[in-house]
Amino acid sequence: MTASIDNRAMLGELFYKAGLINIAQLCQVLCIAHKNSLPVGRVLTMVGLTKHKTIEDALKLQNLVRQNVLAYELAIEALRQVSASRAGLAAVLQDLGWQGNVDRDEENLGSLLVEAGILTQKSIEDSLGLSRHIGLPLARVLVLQGLVTASLLGTALSAQTLIRSGRADRNQTIKALSSANSLTISANSNCDIALINSRAPYIRLDELLLLAGLLSDNDVKKFMQLEESDCQRTLGEEIVESGMFSSSLIAAAVRLQTMMAKHQVTPDRAARVLKLVFSKNISLTKALKEILRESDPYDGNITLYHLLRLSGLVTAYDIRRLGHLPAHPEGGTGSLEERLIKTGIVNRSALDAAKRCLLLTQEGFLTAEQAMIVLHHWSWSGEGLTRVLEKLQWAGGNRLLTLKAQAFVG
Repeated sequence: MTASIDNRAMLGELFYKAGLINIAQLCQVLCIAHKNSLPVGRVLTMVGLTKHKTIEDALKLQNLVRQNVLAYELAIEALRQVSASRAGLAAVLQDLGWQGNVDRDEENLGSLLVEAGILTQKSIEDSLGLSRHIGLPLARVLVLQGLVTASLLGTALSAQTLIRSGRADRNQTIKALSSANSLTISANSNCDIALINSRAPYIRLDELLLLAGLLSDNDVKKFMQLEESDCQRTLGEEIVESGMFSSSLIAAAVRLQTMMAKHQVTPDRAARVLKLVFSKNISLTKALKEILRESDPYDGNITLYHLLRLSGLVTAYDIRRLGHLPAHPEGGTGSLEERLIKTGIVNRSALDAAKRCLLLTQEGFLTAEQAMIVLHHWSWSGEGLTRVLEKLQWAGGNRLLTLKAQAFVG
């Protein structure tokens, strides 16, 4: 069974097509999500582009599309309407003429893993509780806790897609999933956390061309129609085959996609480079040299402010109490800390715990998702952060490899 993930109705694309974010915001969100292995939904709320309730509605719509019970275009319109009104998702869908259960979740990941004998119902319920509390998808929570490997999870997601699309017999697929589990070789879960290939392009060709201003939304719609009529070719292949752009420009765009995947260039800078290649008809090397002289506003790294938002130690309500804060307040970290403590939003120990986790992410001992779970366990357990790290077997507990990270002990 080939491990693959259902790419229909990707969350960021839903928000973009519903007109809730623009292409520049989408690319920035994808950059942050890719660089820090975070779900797009968490990043959208973290940077203040949407509300948690809108994300919940979007996830329900995404799930309905992937179960083949809701048309993709109808999901886009429903998301547009539900974000602009106080009406519930069920009422919005009913007004649009859709009759069904918005909470329908047949062949969900948890039930498949239980039926295949991979996990118990209790493990799934506990993981779902953690998933809801910290806002991470169940799939990521299962891998982070070491309950399944990323490779086995990929197989389970592939099985789910095959069953939902009607392309495979349910009983046979579950048996195959069970067999895949028995053949899995145990490995260190910390080495298996990444669910995506960090070198794979995460911004599509059409998105990069849109961001660079070389394609319009109407152009993309036309190419999407061609893609639908010719299932043998992807959207990117339709753009390449159209002859709309020279082979040298397409080559430059593909190279920039790879550079973005390696975090050598941000989406904003890549778009400016590509626009320069197009407008001045110069080589990619020359365009990069020219653009690299300019400052880049944001590199996609998680800041203390971001981690506090991700972990729930600082909420959207808290931010309203503080007044407006910039999306990336790197330059005013000290001021931010003082304001958080002065207003009683966080205490000194919580701030120190968050700062220590941030250092551990920056030094490569924790992922951003692991840091969220660590802070969650720390906040409700009452135990010191070192003890929590030891229990989770992350970052070596008190055997940290750098003096810098040991500066915050607790």
